[in-house]
Amino acid sequence: MQADTRDGTRGRESVLGYRVGTELTAVASFGNSDTPGRLVQLSLEHLTLHLDSDAMPRPGQAASVVLGQGERWATSLDAEVMEVRGGRPEVSLRFVSPPLDAGRRIVTVLEALRDNGLLLPPETRPVWKERIDRKDRVARICEALVGRQARGVARTAQGVKVNVTAVYFDAMGSRMGWRFDGPVPSEPFVVEAFGYSSVVHLEARDAHEEGGRVMVSLPTEVVRYRHRWLRRAPPSSPCTLSFNHPMWPQVHVRRPVLDLSYEGVAFMTEPGEDLLYPGLRQPVLEVAMEGMAPVRLRAEVRNISSTAAGRRCGMSVRPLDAEGARAWRALVEAQMHPSTRVEGDWGDATWKLFQGSGYFGLPGKSAEDFVEERPWFDATQERLEGRTRLGYRVVRPAGESLEATLSVVKPYEGTWMAHQLARQHVPGQRSSAREALRDIYLRGYEPTQVDPDVKWFIAFCEANVRWVRFTKFDFASWYEHTGQACLAPFRLMEAEVDREWDVPEDVEVGPPTDAERERFFQEIERTRPVAYREALDLVPERFDLSRARMKWGEAGLGRERELRVARVQGRAVAMAVLESAQPGVNLFNVLDGVRMVSLGDDSQPETQRALLALLGHAAEWYRARGRRVFVHYVEGECVEYVERAALADLGEGKLWVISSALLPEFLEHLCEATTPRPAA
Repeated sequence: MQADTRDGTRGRESVLGYRVGTELTAVASFGNSDTPGRLVQLSLEHLTLHLDSDAMPRPGQAASVVLGQGERWATSLDAEVMEVRGGRPEVSLRFVSPPLDAGRRIVTVLEALRDNGLLLPPETRPVWKERIDRKDRVARICEALVGRQARGVARTAQGVKVNVTAVYFDAMGSRMGWRFDGPVPSEPFVVEAFGYSSVVHLEARDAHEEGGRVMVSLPTEVVRYRHRWLRRAPPSSPCTLSFNHPMWPQVHVRRPVLDLSYEGVAFMTEPGEDLLYPGLRQPVLEVAMEGMAPVRLRAEVRNISSTAAGRRCGMSVRPLDAEGARAWRALVEAQMHPSTRVEGDWGDATWKLFQGSGYFGLPGKSAEDFVEERPWFDATQERLEGRTRLGYRVVRPAGESLEATLSVVKPYEGTWMAHQLARQHVPGQRSSAREALRDIYLRGYEPTQVDPDVKWFIAFCEANVRWVRFTKFDFASWYEHTGQACLAPFRLMEAEVDREWDVPEDVEVGPPTDAERERFFQEIERTRPVAYREALDLVPERFDLSRARMKWGEAGLGRERELRVARVQGRAVAMAVLESAQPGVNLFNVLDGVRMVSLGDDSQPETQRALLALLGHAAEWYRARGRRVFVHYVEGECVEYVERAALADLGEGKLWVISSALLPEFLEHLCEATTPRPAA
């Protein structure tokens, strides 16, 4: 499996107008001389001309351009030289106040060139290309395509293309079936099928018709292409956009939104009426839906493409200000996630969901153990209300109850954590468990993609939950070799602070010296994966959580981290990372945790005594912060100190970490995993 990514790329580079793949000519006049040339690029506000002479116009010089010399649509336009390149020059000119009728004539030319295949659309470069050859994963992808009746296009090397739909999957026979909306090509072909937010290319081998379907063997590999990081989805309720054309204000455009995302919208356009072209910048565009105030945005046309229904225009958009950004986010999420909510008082319903779903049922725990945490839980959620750049709770209502919930919080500088996932069956609810979990995950994860600082995603997971293994663990294992993901096993232990601690008298615990601190980072670099260290800010430049503490403090929430060293006869033996977060953020206190790092052999008695002493010191540290309990992530193999400390065992777990670059692939995998199995 290989992946090719372009981090930081948001779709296509900006381009103005269309490249012209033809010998169409134009004549430019610079002063008293007429200079013919070949038209290279054209839009309603500019053109690029490859001159046939050695004339060297200068930037800023006035010009007159005649397009279509000798043609019935020929028109003369005033222009200004913008740029001159090369020896036999290529000249870029900007039209000066072109009249509306000239603009419409240029559109007519462009559309005629498009219909004849002579317009070269802006180059589309995938932000992600991945070759997948794991047999089980290829089968999952194909099964999911059939499960949701995915549409696509069958293409041959000679350019023949036919629309197709995935309609049949046979796991035992390792084959799948497609319905063709036209003649089946007799030669080898490739199917391009549309996934959640990507296009999957599958090579069709040994194709034959059977029962009205075209049957093919499952491919040995598929190639996935993604052209944008953010998924676009059709609106779930009527949604329109409108604007006045920036060059001709008398032209007012109003169209239904075809699809949208946090960074873009698309709609069907009438070229002769709307006068749009790639690169056109729209200073103000309004998007409106019922029940919400219109949102004003900046926009730029990125592409205009041909579809069976007509011309489709795709625009990138940006809010005008911070208030507009909040309004746009609310509108996009209302359209893309109609079955889930973030705003509102869901405290009682969430608590009942936790009780009904068995969320409180970790080993040795019951619902009664969490009663004291309820006021903290409600107060913390209240402080997070409206602070979606720090954390939020997603719920999926079902009548007066909740079917599912997931919380998302940003505990580190560039890391988001998903936690407190719970789901229950609600009588009378028609949706499946898979559908509920998919909606909750998409609503939880997708908004984090617009965080400019996002780099990692983490989750503290129970190790033996089938759903988690099938989704999170499988996915991380596929990419662990790249350094962009990891699965770190641990055993979750809980300690009460108000108890007697058997602290060895020969161990001194205190803050580390600079040299001991440096040794800590060397040891953790040697023993932990890069994804683990970076995601948890266990690196020198971010260890003190200064930026995270500042953002949490602005919300009235606490966040701390300190390093302690245990010395035996003045020699550093082990170290502990002590970390705390606002009570109520997580009911299992996963951010009030202690991590141990041994500086020598774990099996040595002095090391075990040092680790025990660090636990006793941690109890004092958490007691001073008003905590009743704290957790310890046991990551070592020799755990005699844990037995001596008599900690409560909450079970086996794994820290799941993936890079933000992998999030679109994870969400794609999640949608594949939650697609209902196709009928036999």
